[in-house]
Amino acid sequence: MHRAESIMVAVETVVDGLLTTEDRVQRGRVYPVADDGVPALTVEKGPDDVIEGSQNIAFIDRLLTVKIIAHIKTTGTYETDLNQIANEVYVAVMAVDDLGLSFVQSVTPLGDDEPEAVAANKDTGRMEMKFSIHYRHALKDPGS
Repeated sequence: MHRAESIMVAVETVVDGLLTTEDRVQRGRVYPVADDGVPALTVEKGPDDVIEGSQNIAFIDRLLTVKIIAHIKTTGTYETDLNQIANEVYVAVMAVDDLGLSFVQSVTPLGDDEPEAVAANKDTGRMEMKFSIHYRHALKDPGS
């Protein structure tokens, strides 16, 4: 298995079961979250860039961007609800320096996009949070 996939599974695992979103976490969702399925999180793979100059005869280092999107429906202030979820996600992802994976070198938060209300339905909102995962794999096999 590609190490990027192992990282995605680890991230999905650490954000599953948060107080606000509970077990409503999905990977790579391509359709809208139903009103009865929120609050929820989706986990998506972003760019997976090689770190220039990191290659040697044995290994190569990469930076994988992981996007975690919070989806809510609220009768309150959607920004407040999204910030609560963002706090829970941040704490969960940053709790273990290497996500429990020996090949992960570091996890760096990249920040959050601004909360947005879904245009057609103002009581529905979403916000994307990003993390950069520095990891290493064998030069000739990204699975090892």
